[in-house]
Amino acid sequence: MKRLTTILVLSVLVIGLPAVALRILHTNDSHGAYRSVPGASGSYESLWEHLDYNRSTAERSIYLDAGDQQTGSAFSARNYAGAVGGAVIGVFNRLGLDAATLGNHEFDQSPANTERLTHLANFPFVSSNIVNKADGKPRFKPWHIIEMDELKVGILGLMTLELGEKVKAQNVADIKLLPYKRAVELYLDELDKATDLVVLITHNGFEADSLLATQLDERVDLIVGGHSHHVLEPAVQVNGIWIAQAGSHLRFLGVLDLEVEDDRIVSLQSRLEPITLEASKENPVRLFVKQVSDEIEAELGRVIAHLPVDWQPNKYESTVLSKWMANALFKQYQDRADIAIVNNGGFRRFIPAGDVTLRDMHEMLPFVNYINIFSCYGCDLIAWLGLNEADPIARAFDVCDYSDFDTGAIQADRLYRVVSHDYLVGQWDKYLGFEPFDVHDTGELILDAIVRQMIIEYGGAASPQ
Repeated sequence: MKRLTTILVLSVLVIGLPAVALRILHTNDSHGAYRSVPGASGSYESLWEHLDYNRSTAERSIYLDAGDQQTGSAFSARNYAGAVGGAVIGVFNRLGLDAATLGNHEFDQSPANTERLTHLANFPFVSSNIVNKADGKPRFKPWHIIEMDELKVGILGLMTLELGEKVKAQNVADIKLLPYKRAVELYLDELDKATDLVVLITHNGFEADSLLATQLDERVDLIVGGHSHHVLEPAVQVNGIWIAQAGSHLRFLGVLDLEVEDDRIVSLQSRLEPITLEASKENPVRLFVKQVSDEIEAELGRVIAHLPVDWQPNKYESTVLSKWMANALFKQYQDRADIAIVNNGGFRRFIPAGDVTLRDMHEMLPFVNYINIFSCYGCDLIAWLGLNEADPIARAFDVCDYSDFDTGAIQADRLYRVVSHDYLVGQWDKYLGFEPFDVHDTGELILDAIVRQMIIEYGGAASPQ
């Protein structure tokens, strides 16, 4: 009887335990947003203020990031601590990030650079579906547990299966990607038993996350996503699994207030908080960002040209910008090529009419792409023009622009030389529809050639420094 009484008392105590409160703060696709641009981006300094406030007003909290910390600014393009983008990691270390997953832009440089970034981080980069092609072993930490008081949060990470289409082929040649559900199932049982909450940090995009949620069960509680830049307010629920995403470029900090009980979320409130707070003098991120920014301005703040019109990127349409870029590349290499082809998704920043600095151009063309010249036949170009005119959104990748060229005069059996860059050549099946041959890598960055032509055409009116 005494034993039965004890069991009953313990049962009442267990049933009566209150739900545990947890605040999850999250960002994604920040793309080196070190400077605040009204209406377009927040900044690292302001993000610190919002994190500090939300941490101070919560009983317990964690901060997660869903990838693409890199590429998009001179800050992320800078070599720091032995890695391109190392300064970005320095910022997230100071922001107190608890865990992140990798985005495709973390692979924009080289495999060695990606490894260096992960080693610089004081937080784990978690990826459950990136494995070595040679032995099938995880390339990065596949899971992680965050412990706070009596609460244990299990973290799994996922990379988009489109990675091979988003970066240079050689940057991901030695890895392969496991299907999302298969990768999650490898670790889910073990992680679910060891934790009170299971969170997937994904860089898959909202549509892929929604589909994945229909394939999973109640062992997964929440997906914090990125890649598609969705502004999800409020968070949505698919098959009982919450999905959250916070736009891009630090416009918002995602805030999820949860109550966790009996190994599940019993309540969730979400909001996206615009990142607008001004940095205080005590902000530990401020001094670091200023130090790196001052170095950038000293090197890249020089005005090189004066634009007569706005340059507005559009990955799915020909624009003044993309047409100028294609013609500029051709003019630089017209003694070796008949036509220039560029992909419009490679232009990543709006530049208004007026003075243009080297920093602006580094942010417009943030990728390390080397100029390639290759051969094809006229029939290849004719077929490519048809492919390029197809619906780009339905194809799910950007269109190309080309230098001024009489397409009606193309001779099907004639050999043509084309100047482009190594990313487009490496993704020929997506962008060209034919395999280039006699490919010559010039070893020159497309940025350098474009800057040269820009100075030739628009440098005469540049403001003095």
